[in-house]
Amino acid sequence: MRSFFSTLLLLNWGLLILLLAIALGIMFLKDFTIPILHPVLYFLFVLLAIYGTFYMSSAVAKRVVDPLSLLEEKTREINAGDFGAELSYPDIRELAQLTMSINEMATRLKNQFLDLNVEKEKFNSLLQNLKEGVFAIDSNGKILFQNRNIPFALVAPGSQALDFTKAIIHKGLLNFIKTQMKEKSEGKIEFEMGYHEYSVRFYPIQNNGIVYLFVGVVSEITEDRQYERIREQFFQNASHELKTPITSIKGYAETLEIKLQLSEDSGEKKFLNAILRNTERMIRIVEDMLTVTKLEQHTTICQPEEFKIYELVRNIGDSVGVLISRKNQELIIDIDPKLEVYADLVLMEHLLINLISNASSYSPESTSILVRVKELEKFYLLEVADQGIGISPEDRERIFERFFRVDSNRSRKEGGTGLGLSIVKHIAKLHKGKVEVNSNPGGGSIFAIEFPKKAYLPT
Repeated sequence: MRSFFSTLLLLNWGLLILLLAIALGIMFLKDFTIPILHPVLYFLFVLLAIYGTFYMSSAVAKRVVDPLSLLEEKTREINAGDFGAELSYPDIRELAQLTMSINEMATRLKNQFLDLNVEKEKFNSLLQNLKEGVFAIDSNGKILFQNRNIPFALVAPGSQALDFTKAIIHKGLLNFIKTQMKEKSEGKIEFEMGYHEYSVRFYPIQNNGIVYLFVGVVSEITEDRQYERIREQFFQNASHELKTPITSIKGYAETLEIKLQLSEDSGEKKFLNAILRNTERMIRIVEDMLTVTKLEQHTTICQPEEFKIYELVRNIGDSVGVLISRKNQELIIDIDPKLEVYADLVLMEHLLINLISNASSYSPESTSILVRVKELEKFYLLEVADQGIGISPEDRERIFERFFRVDSNRSRKEGGTGLGLSIVKHIAKLHKGKVEVNSNPGGGSIFAIEFPKKAYLPT
């Protein structure tokens, strides 16, 4: 197997030697022919030289072009997904190396293609067998995929390659998807349809700011909502039913304390004090349970007004001053005294009392509690930072659930009800805001409440 250059060089030398031999032969024949035939001999020599050159060029071109044509055809087949058999190797070294590379590429692509098909089948099988309904929409608005668990009343079956505006039947879902695709953002919507309730999450799949497709996940939440309503109903009924007997127990205990006039060091006095102390705690729990019930059922009306947040925090600091001073803690207020916010004063006071009391309860002695408010473009950001025990990442998702405690022993010791942060979450939602908890770089936790300014409140 020779290189193209050596092959061409050998053919050129062979042609040159042949022409030289013919020229010598013509010179030899010239002496034996009449002069009138000499031009004919020269013409035959030139004609032979031209033909030889043409023939050699054609032969060289054929040895190059034929393998290149096969390579071109092979690449077209590979591009079409037909990998076929391997090409045979030509005599020219450069073309043989190119052929070998293409054969290796075809084998590699074939293996990758088979692997991708296997993975695709696995992925399709997984999506088809998911409990949730899944559908995908490309950047052109065409349905790319839908599994069989999507309710027919939401998305028409067999809608692949159809425009999503024709495939999606539910008008509320259609308008939601239009908005999310226009904004290229993630969103969630919940709605009822007959006796069923659904939740749909919609995600853009993007890279480097370019959105390639959108994925929707449809979940039926009918049972979850029913269980939630049952829990809320039990929560409400239990709160009301407990309030009367607990109040009676407190009244009888206070009457006994007055009538008996027991000495402070007597055992009966200690028992009576324990009854009163636990009764007070039960009353606080019941009151918080009623507050959570009102907030969850939206019976509490948010009455926003403009007020100076600094004065509110300062007054709350005076109210919880006994609790803070008992542990030699310090309340630091980092708020512009002139800053005015638009919120419900009573609810915001309730929210701050819960956060500051919670920060004090979970922070050791001689630490500080920081309350600050930042004014952003569209929102106010209220933060309460402590130097307490902190909250693990796995507990941050559950910290706002009713009765969930990071440290049950500490909470019981401090007299907490386990409902304060749940109340905080519902008050934030009532203000069209959100609450989250993060780690404090100096140790402890930062509770952040973000609520919109007056001009940016959703209508």
